[in-house]
Amino acid sequence: MSTVVSATRADYAAIQKFLEDAYNHATDFFPLHYPWCWREENTDYGHIYLIREGAQIVSLVRMFPLDLSLGGVQIRVGGIGAVSTKPTCRGKGYMSQLLNHATSQMKAEQMPISILWGDQHRYQSFGYQTAGKVVTMAVNKRGLDRMHVAPLEAVRFQGQPELFSQMMQAYHAHAFHRRRTADEFRLLCRHPELLLFCTDAKAPFAYLGIMNGSPVEYGGDMQSVLGLTAQLISRLGRWTMDFRFSHWDAVPESFRAVAWNWKIEPIGPIKILDLEKTISCFAPQAPGAIIPPLHKLQAMTETQQAEALFGTAHGSPFNFMVWPLDYI
Repeated sequence: MSTVVSATRADYAAIQKFLEDAYNHATDFFPLHYPWCWREENTDYGHIYLIREGAQIVSLVRMFPLDLSLGGVQIRVGGIGAVSTKPTCRGKGYMSQLLNHATSQMKAEQMPISILWGDQHRYQSFGYQTAGKVVTMAVNKRGLDRMHVAPLEAVRFQGQPELFSQMMQAYHAHAFHRRRTADEFRLLCRHPELLLFCTDAKAPFAYLGIMNGSPVEYGGDMQSVLGLTAQLISRLGRWTMDFRFSHWDAVPESFRAVAWNWKIEPIGPIKILDLEKTISCFAPQAPGAIIPPLHKLQAMTETQQAEALFGTAHGSPFNFMVWPLDYI
């Protein structure tokens, strides 16, 4: 067993160089793409777990405490990211040791569940099961035209204070969201691949965030969101745009009418850290739902528990969704 240590601010430069090499990313990729959590001044060093060989970092896992609102449930969960090992040091069991350490830390901090984004085959042995439910509505120009959705003037967000405050309010009005501070929201708006558009003063407020030609976030008046889409789908040369919703009942009738296709997808691998606390925390999300008896859940494996409570395909009682800009 190697020694696992928590990082300090003095490790920041070495951590960035290590991650850039492990992921084959360009210089400063992480602070540029995730400034709210990876700039030097915003890095939570105590939740970065390292293994060294000599003075050199050879393996790393970071745990991100995420304060979420999930359909009436206020909860702190453990997000896992930056899972990496130096290519020449793989196969030594470092990653297993770090993930097990992170799990112990999340349990010690009384987090009931954990979420990560990655290959199910890589993480199932650690208790993670792909789950959660996202309804994706595919909208194209033909559907917008058939439903007579008029394009709305799209104002590019470039730091205007009045638009910023309205975007923040619209984002936090979603039933499912990460609770962002104003500083975090400002930094997210600076993502190098993100284009943000808002309606002008003539229409009810809405905003739409586009990354690589696809919506990653939206908020405000939903008819105005469709109006922005009608404008931007032509402006950006897109054939279709996919919009995510936390559940079917959250999809406005107008989106159902214009969508040419839809699907239900998982959000990512989920791990149950504390079964009884998970049930207690998420019960308000699903009043009247049939929740499997505790003794039956306790007889299941961790991955079976995640499937039973948050599974995508089998009518599970609870849901979990995080917006793409909050992925870590």
